[in-house]
Amino acid sequence: MVEIKREGDLATIVTGARIDTINAGEFEKEINPILAEQGVNIVLDCNSLDYISSSGLRVVLKAQKMVSARKGDMTLTGVKPQIKKVFDMTGFSRFLKIQ
Repeated sequence: MVEIKREGDLATIVTGARIDTINAGEFEKEINPILAEQGVNIVLDCNSLDYISSSGLRVVLKAQKMVSARKGDMTLTGVKPQIKKVFDMTGFSRFLKIQ
């Protein structure tokens, strides 16, 4: 279950502990309506995120592309060191805005 908080054109998406093969499809389905909005800015709150698989990375990549294509911005917050390491190793850190 994904928690989504809205405030005007800002949407905060709070992840669960894992985005993996088992739940990546459901996660994507829940966030897609917001990603499809024109000019929406996304904060992906990763404070609870302990594990992300390649399926999860695919969802994050797709989210980034959708938001950018619609003139929005996506920022990841609360990224733990082990998740940051995954983003660094895969090259995602080069195009994701991580705070």
